[in-house]
Amino acid sequence: MKFLLIFLLPLLGFAESVDRIVAVVNDEVILESDFTRLQKKANKPMLIEEILLGGRSISDLKKNRELQLEYLLNEKLLDSEVKRLNLTASPDRIDQEINQMAQRYRTTRDEIMKAAKADMGFTTEEYRRFLKTQIERQSLIETEVSRTVHVSDEEVYAEYKKRNPHHKRIISEVTLAHIFFNPKKGGLSKARERAEQALARIRRGDTFEVVAEQTSEDPQFANNGLLGTFKSGELVPEFEKSIADLKVGGVSDIVQSKQGIHILKVLDEKAVKDSEFEQQKEKLRAMMMERSFEKQFRSWLSQKREEATISHYLKK
Repeated sequence: MKFLLIFLLPLLGFAESVDRIVAVVNDEVILESDFTRLQKKANKPMLIEEILLGGRSISDLKKNRELQLEYLLNEKLLDSEVKRLNLTASPDRIDQEINQMAQRYRTTRDEIMKAAKADMGFTTEEYRRFLKTQIERQSLIETEVSRTVHVSDEEVYAEYKKRNPHHKRIISEVTLAHIFFNPKKGGLSKARERAEQALARIRRGDTFEVVAEQTSEDPQFANNGLLGTFKSGELVPEFEKSIADLKVGGVSDIVQSKQGIHILKVLDEKAVKDSEFEQQKEKLRAMMMERSFEKQFRSWLSQKREEATISHYLKK
């Protein structure tokens, strides 16, 4: 019996150390040992992909097993998609990445490997596996998410205006058309009523030009209501204020001047570059791109979660 126990004890110890399957994501398996590896990674924040945390912190990740499971599930979803789309990084591609890093930091491949060991505790093979995963996931994200993220100049300017509500574009030259309603015909209130009716037609879809031809009371009416081209400072304050936020093609609300009642349309403009906006423009764009990317990525990942076959074997 004693002889038998000598052989059984190692076997019993081996049985206890057998890795358990925690979950399966499509064909990707999450093992109990993956939790141990993740906890070690969490002590080196540079190894954690925060976008997979769903807005939670690395501190939360360290102490919350459910969050750890969610993180691992997200990783396996990415790896599953990499395989499905055949985005596997070859050894040559990994070598290329190491060479590019060496060039970027003006150092050698050996120094890159030494830094990987000193900073992240990786052996050469571990670091190559890490790079392989990063390259593949980056390729996946660029293919599936990044290409859908765009932020136009107009969107950047709108964000700038929201952050600077008192900002006004500096217009050097503007071309306007107008529809004029003469208060000499029945008084100011009647002229305003006629203007409101005309503006309602435009808001319903009638073109400015047609309404101008049919209703304008300008005795010197020009084609389509053309009023003229004006340099900065030449317009009366009422006009300046009414067109301040209009883009080319925009139609103003009703405007009252000393002459009467007007509806204005911006036909063309030349805007002076705003130095403050230009200084902030690319920083704002980068911030908006990042915000848009995160939103798109969460949406994409959520969709992949719905499409995936996920089996939970153990949650505790």
